[in-house]
Amino acid sequence: MNDLVLVENQVKDRFDSYAELLVKRDQLLKKASSYQIAYTLEFGELIKDNFEIRVECIKKKKSIAWCMKMINRGEGIYPSLMEAEIEKEMKLYYAELAEMVEENRRAKDSHTVSEFTLQRAKKLYRRLAKKLHPDINRKTMEREDLHDLWTRAVLAYHCSDVDTLEELEMLTYSVMGELGDEGFEVNETDLDKRIEHVERQINEILDTEPYTYTGVIVKRTRLQI
Repeated sequence: MNDLVLVENQVKDRFDSYAELLVKRDQLLKKASSYQIAYTLEFGELIKDNFEIRVECIKKKKSIAWCMKMINRGEGIYPSLMEAEIEKEMKLYYAELAEMVEENRRAKDSHTVSEFTLQRAKKLYRRLAKKLHPDINRKTMEREDLHDLWTRAVLAYHCSDVDTLEELEMLTYSVMGELGDEGFEVNETDLDKRIEHVERQINEILDTEPYTYTGVIVKRTRLQI
């Protein structure tokens, strides 16, 4: 009997660790998004202006190449025809430039959130994730009410919407209470492999952009001070 209790406790500890890793991963992704916004606010206009100059240079090179091609063929140079053909070739560059402009706009429109609100949102999300995360509770994907609560929780967390998260926590407790023991069904399949997978995801987030922008942003801020 003691051995059975020991095994159950070990499984519970592993699930608690897994739940914490899932929450940590989601928090890092959210933080990475905030770093991307900060980086764009700091350097976005410079990057856009530099890319605009690059696009103009590319366009001029293409114009020269087009003219040389016509001359080598012994054909006439018609500016309207040249412009039409080059514009087609430049579409991808213009699309990338438009995306930069839009990204800068979104960064400028993004609202700042107090540290207290961020921490409160993290705590609420952590509690909800331990009950609703599909990788932990298999019922979330089977029941529409639980799936809806989880979807709303993810959206609210990414918006740091504390009021909605608090409301969702109360609704979750209510639904779980109505469902009784069947409201939460642990999925133990390949738990160790899933833990390793999330740990790899966390390391990848920490080692790639935009999370690696952190040092650049901090250094730039210190120089300005």
